[in-house]
Amino acid sequence: MRKIELVAQVSQRTGVPKETVLKSLNAALAVIAETMARGEEVRLKRFGTFRALPRHATQRSHRYTHQIITIPSKVMPRFYPGNNLKKFIADRLMVVQLPSGRLTVRPREN
Repeated sequence: MRKIELVAQVSQRTGVPKETVLKSLNAALAVIAETMARGEEVRLKRFGTFRALPRHATQRSHRYTHQIITIPSKVMPRFYPGNNLKKFIADRLMVVQLPSGRLTVRPREN
């Protein structure tokens, strides 16, 4: 689902015009990003937690030249789903193994 599809569904469920929903969504996402950029976390009860965490510098081997490359440390945004969100998704989806051996997700059959 893309942002415009999300806006359309929220607008339909709430009866609020799409333009207003889009402004509200953009404002909420900006507040989340700015809060994380200050090093704080955003907790949405029953949904999850957004947080910025440091990542250590690592050394990797270049795929073709096999030269050792140093990847510098950086800050990465992370989302940790809440228990209610995990349960909601687990109740509606199931894991299926494809003939190739890869795993995919399918809706549960009622």
